[in-house]
Order: sequence, then structure tokens, then C-alpha cells
Amino acid sequence: MIIDGHSHVTLPVEMHIKDMDAAGIDKTILFSTSFHPEMAENAQEVKVAMAYLGDLLAGKKGSMTEVREQSIAELMAVINQYPTRYMGFGAVPPGLDYDTTMAYVERNIKRNQLRGMGEFTPGAGQVQLLENIFKASSEFGNLPIWIHAFFPLALQDIREISEYARQYPRSPIILGHLGGCNWLETMDLVKELPNLYLDTSAYYSTFVLGIVINELPEKCIFGVDRPFGDLALSQEAILKVAKTPAIAAAVLGGNIMRLLDIK
Repeated sequence: MIIDGHSHVTLPVEMHIKDMDAAGIDKTILFSTSFHPEMAENAQEVKVAMAYLGDLLAGKKGSMTEVREQSIAELMAVINQYPTRYMGFGAVPPGLDYDTTMAYVERNIKRNQLRGMGEFTPGAGQVQLLENIFKASSEFGNLPIWIHAFFPLALQDIREISEYARQYPRSPIILGHLGGCNWLETMDLVKELPNLYLDTSAYYSTFVLGIVINELPEKCIFGVDRPFGDLALSQEAILKVAKTPAIAAAVLGGNIMRLLDIK
């Protein structure tokens, strides 16, 4: 089974399903989104969308609790439309107090039977805002946590995430985009900690992709990050750089199936 372990709700949904069929993708782990850059009709509209994303990644948007709940409602509508093709991870506002975080996760993640929490996009120096997210993971059966680990996060931020991984060894933590330009150090942290995993979307280069998946074939999860990545090209890259069919199979589906207990 081939599974895209990380893409966002994109519109129209039917086009995503069509692209999955064309690329031979059996399932997608679908993430909620608070904006739709794929709907932009020209470069100026793309600039507006990317400015929004930049502010989000820099932590300038705050918790956006209402917006995140709306995005989960949209996510659930899509999953319910194609329940055999999609599973979901839901956004949780970082930085809320303990009781508010637990109530939010119960209401939006557990009741909707979402498989994990994310994508989290803390700004540089803001990893501590995720503390109650790790506590919620532990409280709710060790829900996987998916964290954006490309810019603007620095190596020190990734090291702080790894310290949370040590504190919560039963909570799976997926670091997005192979750790970005900090991929070498991130690879070593993932090698050391059993509950740290790597997502392959937006990889730094095909050279880096090949080094990491062949070094850590059981810890890497195929991701496309649609609308920013292409299904067919992302899959082709894994198949091209994997040293063996077994490594490709693990990355393209086996690892996420095991992590999320997908039958």
C-alpha cells in the first residue's frame, strides 16, 4: 500500500482523488489548513497567500482557535466524503493552558477519531508553546505529533523538540521536511530516539533525500505536502533514490502503516 503521509485539504477535492488514482496512491493522511493557496488565480494572489503562510510560520498569527476549529470541520467533511482514501491529523492551537488544550483535543481530535495532531508550525524560539501538546498526546493514548521542521526553525529548536521526545518516549513525533537545512543533525537525533520520525516532503535536495532514507529506512515517512508538492514527482523521487525495493516500500507506506496501525 502506498500512503502519502502528509498533505493538506486542497480544492476541488475531486481533483486530489483523481491525482491519487493516477499516481497509484492508496491513501492520504490529510491535514487541515487555514488557507488555500491552490485557489489563487494569479501571482499577486499567491503572494498574499504566501505572506499569510510566512506570518503563520513565524508565529505571528497567535492561537487562531476559531480558525483552526473551522479548518477541522472542513477536514472532516472531506474525510467523510472519501472515508476509504483519507485519514486525518487535526490542527491544535499551541500555547493554550493545560485545561483548554485538553478540552480542545477531546472535542476536535478524539471525537472526530483523527489519528494525530498537526501540523504545528512554531516560530523560532517558540517550541515551548508545544508543551501542553505533548501532555495531550500522552493523555489521549499517545497521539502522534507532526511538527514543521524547516525554516524558520533553527537547529536549537529541533534539539528542544528532541528533548520533549525524551520526556514523552511513547508519543510518536514526526519532524517535517527531513529537518530542512539541519538535516544532518536531525538525522542523528532521529537515529538516537525511537519515537522520532522524519517526513520526506519538501526535502532539501535529492542527494539529501537519498542519504536519509537509506540511512534510516524504518524511520522515514513519505510525504507530499500538497498543494506545495506533486504526488507523482514525490513518489518518483523516493523510487529513484532508494537503494532497494524494500527501502522504497517501507518509506512509501510500510512505516506509516505500522505507526498508525493501518490494516
